[in-house]
Amino acid sequence: MTAPVLGALSPPGDRRAQVSLGPSCTHACTFCAQRATPSAANEDVAPPIEAVVERTRALRASGARGVTFVGGEPTLRPDALEAAVRAAKDAGFVAIGMQTNGHRLAALAPVLAAAGLTDVHVSVHGAEAAHHDHHTGRPGSFEALWEGVAAARAQGLRVVVTTVLTRSNFRVLAPLPLLLRTRGIDAWHVAVPLARGRADDGFDRVVPRLALALPFALHALDASRRLGLPAFVSGAPLCLLGPFAVRSLDVDAPGSRGFHSACEECGARAACPGVDPLYLARFDGDELRPRADVPRRASDEPWAALFVGPGELAPPRDGPVHAPARASRVHLPMLGRTNRAVNEASTRATRTGESLRALFPDLFAGDAKGPQEG
Repeated sequence: MTAPVLGALSPPGDRRAQVSLGPSCTHACTFCAQRATPSAANEDVAPPIEAVVERTRALRASGARGVTFVGGEPTLRPDALEAAVRAAKDAGFVAIGMQTNGHRLAALAPVLAAAGLTDVHVSVHGAEAAHHDHHTGRPGSFEALWEGVAAARAQGLRVVVTTVLTRSNFRVLAPLPLLLRTRGIDAWHVAVPLARGRADDGFDRVVPRLALALPFALHALDASRRLGLPAFVSGAPLCLLGPFAVRSLDVDAPGSRGFHSACEECGARAACPGVDPLYLARFDGDELRPRADVPRRASDEPWAALFVGPGELAPPRDGPVHAPARASRVHLPMLGRTNRAVNEASTRATRTGESLRALFPDLFAGDAKGPQEG
């Protein structure tokens, strides 16, 4: 069997133009910065096919050499998507991509590849179906995604993956690089979420403390590098990336993140993506430290251009935010040290090995004895 010919890459340093096909989506991702819904109410705000095609041609005339079609979920409008891809090819785009959740990719990959599509940008939020489907809000999305990826690869399309860093998945990133490598993924990208849309609504359940979550992400990026899978990170302040700042991408819309007063003396500020404003309001920038160097970033690498931001963002929050965590701690009333009740002081609850095994089965995989009683 002849190996498929892979689609072209954008020239190094090219930032992809984006064209949206509308806000409708088949998923309800916990971290979605668009607040997209599957409701038919979104159909009346989706641009007509003619406007999509015109926008695509105008971007090429302005000098763009690569374009990615985004949503919502662009495959919900297959006719408009195919027409836009053909228009992009006819206009002379070097690289033509699509950002998708993969739900309809298996069925549409042959048609879109024939129309001129060169690459696909999908999201994977865990190495197991339970992890991924929890984030998408759609049971079965993990399986459908990989069927779509296989179909895209069979058509010679390049496939890259973004994983959004959340409170629910940062501790389980370690198995992802090997999974992606074995599935034929070309490059991987870990994105710090923007607190817009659903990520704003569920901020404290979705957005992780960066100083806690990023070490897990950087460990996974290093594992990816050792496997030969190009890996990047976006949306993280450079001071928290250490030597991995050279893997940082610039994919956010201008002005979507901001800076703390602690950033004023930072030598890397001009190159730094900054921090989400709601995150700063919630945590008061207590993790941030100026760095003296100005690290080279990864945006000029060929694979970097295939990663684009989350599309058209929901508006920022218009109203109060939680008090900063540090301020809350300072202002809690201190009423003196309490005395324990008799039972609380004289007894100690214990867990047997078998009860712990029932609570945390993954910790004891392959261990026939389990932990000692304690």
